[in-house]
Amino acid sequence: MLKQIVVFIIIFFSASVYSDVGSPWSIDMVALNNGETRHIKYNEITGETWWSKNLVWKKIIESEPISNSIYEFKVVSTGLNWRTIRIDKLSGQAWKNSKGTWAKINPASKTRQ
Repeated sequence: MLKQIVVFIIIFFSASVYSDVGSPWSIDMVALNNGETRHIKYNEITGETWWSKNLVWKKIIESEPISNSIYEFKVVSTGLNWRTIRIDKLSGQAWKNSKGTWAKINPASKTRQ
């Protein structure tokens, strides 16, 4: 009986900890001017991102491997199109979704003025 109580307590507190942390997955939706919508789901830890059109999820391809971190995403409608930007909140590196692939946004080069 004591063993069952201990197992129950472990499972209960494990579930409580997970619910406090939450899932790393989020979803956004934008409306286009033609009445269509685009849905974007993303993992805030791995940076993995998918978008859907006509009930089919398509993965946004990584141009190079990325590390687990803390990622933030912004999704906007620009009329008949949509744009997504991803930023690594720890390093500051950002990417733009370009035709289904993440393209790294390079920092501005320093120029003499």
